[in-house]
Amino acid sequence: MEIMTISGINLEMQGKTKAEILEEFADLAVVNGKVTDAAGFYKDLCLREEESTTGFGGGIAIPHAKSTFVTEVGVLVGRGENQVAWEAMDDQPVHCWICLLVPETGGQEHLRLLSQLSRKLMDPDFVGKLKTGTENEILTLVQGVIS
Repeated sequence: MEIMTISGINLEMQGKTKAEILEEFADLAVVNGKVTDAAGFYKDLCLREEESTTGFGGGIAIPHAKSTFVTEVGVLVGRGENQVAWEAMDDQPVHCWICLLVPETGGQEHLRLLSQLSRKLMDPDFVGKLKTGTENEILTLVQGVIS
């Protein structure tokens, strides 16, 4: 299976809190066949957030977790109208997310994806397209980074 597909993009995230957004991602991960249990993966995402924030800054966060509930590596992207408090590095709210799904044993893949995406988030053109692009544009954009 592919790491990212069009069905893994939700440009109408409804959550108003970090917990609600993480829950939406857990549900989306199940729908996309990458996670066996939404509640379990949600808990793993929350535990990761307790370690340190995944708020990158500039309105973007990269929630992620290595989890026994993840069956294969995946990337989900979400964007919403709500400005969500996320304890980001710049103390600004977040409205755009890239969620990484990694099996418990996928340490190297986890680091590779996180590194590639973090580096690309320094590029204003990439960030602009992520924040305003269509589903197809975002799919092409992110696949170009993670492949």
